[in-house]
Amino acid sequence: MTLAPVPSPEPQGATTSLTQILYCSVSRDGASSVLQMSDILNEARLGNARDGVTGVLTAVQGRFVQIIEGPEAALERLMAKLLRDPRHTALSVLERRRTARRFFGDWDMVSPRLAPRELSLLALLLEDAASGLDAYAAILTRAVAEQDAMLEGRRSQGDVIGRARPTPGMSGWSEA
Repeated sequence: MTLAPVPSPEPQGATTSLTQILYCSVSRDGASSVLQMSDILNEARLGNARDGVTGVLTAVQGRFVQIIEGPEAALERLMAKLLRDPRHTALSVLERRRTARRFFGDWDMVSPRLAPRELSLLALLLEDAASGLDAYAAILTRAVAEQDAMLEGRRSQGDVIGRARPTPGMSGWSEA
């Protein structure tokens, strides 16, 4: 099965000269879940929204993997900040390129929940020095799309945990 990322179209009037950076680093705390990265995500969303940066962040076997995209000057400032961030070490840029389209244009920073198969595929990519941004983006854009579809499906069916929903045969509401 071939996973092909579908770049997000840029909004009208957006800059057509963007940069994308794929990097990995080693988590000092062994982060391996979105919950463990929540402080990083919250901080990233604020700065990224301000600076026109979008992207995806995940953790695989104690390593951070991130694709960031946006104006080159904003990414240069962000990379300088990331290099000083004490939460990780051994930051290595795997690919940097110019592009006209974003993969994660709807997200200041997203961190999808990954299935074991996706985690395994990302771990294999990390072992293969020849793997580039497109290979990582294929897995991560699909994971984001699947997560979005699942959440949309839950909302339309009223199956969100902790959300009130009608109980068949009863006039009241129950907590899910």
